[in-house]
Amino acid sequence: MNINRIKRNLTSDDVILRIITTYICFLLLFITVTIVSYFLLPQGLLLNKHPLQKWDTSPTLIISSLQILSFNLLSVIVILFGNTFLAREKKSQCFMPLGYLAFLVGISINAVVLGTWSFSVVTESIPLIERLVGTFDIFHRAGIWEMSGQLLILCATVNISLIITDGKKTTTKSWKTIKLSKQEIIVFSIGLVLMLLGALIESYAIINLN
Repeated sequence: MNINRIKRNLTSDDVILRIITTYICFLLLFITVTIVSYFLLPQGLLLNKHPLQKWDTSPTLIISSLQILSFNLLSVIVILFGNTFLAREKKSQCFMPLGYLAFLVGISINAVVLGTWSFSVVTESIPLIERLVGTFDIFHRAGIWEMSGQLLILCATVNISLIITDGKKTTTKSWKTIKLSKQEIIVFSIGLVLMLLGALIESYAIINLN
C-alpha cells in the first residue's frame, strides 16, 4: 500500500475506514518507537522534563480524574486546531489535515516515555515485553484508553478544515461550513468517553500508589 493510498484512507468519507487505518498506523508507530527508545535511549530520559509532570492531583477520585482529563484534553485541543488546517504540496498528493501530525507526534512522545520508563509516578522499571503487553491492560493502564480517545476524536474531525493550502495557494472557509455527520458526532462522543475512562483509571492508580 503506497503513501497516497494510506492518506486517502485516513481522510476517507467512510469514518470506520479512517479509524481502522489510523489504528494500524498508531500501533505500528507506537510499538516501533517504544522498542527503538528502549534499546537506544537512556532510561528516565524524559522524567520530569515536562513542567506539568510535577503537579499534585487531588486525593479524591472524581476531582483527580477531572484534573487528569483536563490536562489530557490539551492534546485534543491541539489535534482539533491542527485539523482546521488542510494541506498538500503537489497536485498528485492527497490533502491531509495537520491534526494527524499532532496526534502522531503525541503518540511518539508517549512511546518514548514508555520505552525509557519516564513516567511521572516513579516505579521500578520492567522488561520491554511486559511494558508493551501492559500498555494493553485496559483494566489497570490508562494509556490505551486515552490514546484511543484522541484517535477517535481525530478521525471524527478530519473534515473541519478552515485553512486550505494547495502548494503555494491558500484559501480559507467560514466556521459556518463545519458540519459533522451523525456518525462523526457519535465517534467524537465515544472518544471523549474513552478519555474520561482513561482519566478515572489513571487517577485510581495514582491514589492507590500514594
